[in-house]
Amino acid sequence: MKRKLIIAITLISILPLCANAQLRFGVKGGLVLSKLSLKESPFTSENRTGYAAGVQLDLGLPLGFGLSGSLLYSHRNDVFSHEDRTFRRDYIEVPVHLRYGVHLLALSHVIVPYAFTGPNFSFLCAESDDIKWDNRSMFTSWDVGFGVELLKHVQIQACYGIGITEAFKQVGLEQEGVEIKGKDRCWTISAAYLF
Repeated sequence: MKRKLIIAITLISILPLCANAQLRFGVKGGLVLSKLSLKESPFTSENRTGYAAGVQLDLGLPLGFGLSGSLLYSHRNDVFSHEDRTFRRDYIEVPVHLRYGVHLLALSHVIVPYAFTGPNFSFLCAESDDIKWDNRSMFTSWDVGFGVELLKHVQIQACYGIGITEAFKQVGLEQEGVEIKGKDRCWTISAAYLF
């Protein structure tokens, strides 16, 4: 009985939040500056520029909070110090972020600065075929970032993604017995237009 009462009170308290929620949809694109964090490797990785593009769903909640989810196609380039070879990896990414915006009274219709954090799930859909390496079909990273919303429609943000799980576990680089483990680290600078 107590459990049902707690569930009912929780649902009743959430209903006003849902009634005030604003759901918006938009398009998103930006640059991805990626670098692999290599473990137990004689090689190094350099920053390289790629891109990301897709759609975004934004749920505005009371008290300055919000949820944001995107479906993005992300193209990443990586360069290893070994013969300066470039390796391409393309992903379908699904970042899910909790956002908190600071609404400045008189300026809230013009500019709202915000910070966000949350997981990013990346699913491999294409890779370089000039070298054999054991890419993970899915890896997870954690995003932390900040941005501004302009005129209630445009969001410009910078996000740093820290790999939680490994993006790959082994790369054959013409040296037998060399095993490379790597996690993604990347900056994403993007803009979104929400309808």
